Amino acid sequence: MAEPLVKGGHNVSFAGVARGDRVVAAWCSYGASVDLSGVRKVLSVDQMPRVEEGKHYNFSSGAQTWHLMGDDRELIFVVITAYSYPLRHASALLQELRGAVSTKTFERLAESPRLAEGSLNPELRPTLMRLCERFDDLKTVDQLHATLGKVESVKVVMQESIELALANCVALESIDQKADELQSQAGMFKTRAKKLRTQMWWKKCKMQLLLTAVIIAVLAVIIIPTAIYFNQANKKKK
Repeated sequence: MAEPLVKGGHNVSFAGVARGDRVVAAWCSYGASVDLSGVRKVLSVDQMPRVEEGKHYNFSSGAQTWHLMGDDRELIFVVITAYSYPLRHASALLQELRGAVSTKTFERLAESPRLAEGSLNPELRPTLMRLCERFDDLKTVDQLHATLGKVESVKVVMQESIELALANCVALESIDQKADELQSQAGMFKTRAKKLRTQMWWKKCKMQLLLTAVIIAVLAVIIIPTAIYFNQANKKKK
């Protein structure tokens, strides 16, 4: 039976940064023993031929779930969590991991084609360790996300890798499109309300004109015969 790639571990067991050529430039294990050969295998071009920018790749192996994400600098960020770890928190951890690699550090990565595995550990490992420690405590992370009050769009791309069968692709629609649709509907409602208001105003005017015409007609029916009667009565007296 093959040895597990991750032994032990908490909610978050591993965080790492790799270049486009799949060299793991920096990594750290948190409360676990992670077999780096397994990480190399997962990151190999044979298993992951393409890691697209901003997409969250997710697959499970045993009690762990692997999360990967690329960025526009052709870097790949890897996180290993417990199987039950919330996907939204893993996505947030990947985003913060991306932000941890500064422009200066990226330039060093880009300018060193023969960069050895783990060569950026002295610089990045403390940051990676702090991220693992913070995101390992779900209570703290839940409170942080509740304070932010924002809904993050999470795109999960599932594909077959190593001995793992990937399933259940999770994707959240962008709320910008829904906001545009609501705004468009609000504009249509406003236009219709204005049109209805104009129609009601004309209807009111017509009713007032009709009522005035009826009153004039009634007065005419009363006044004209009366005037004729008195006129004839005056003629008889003369």
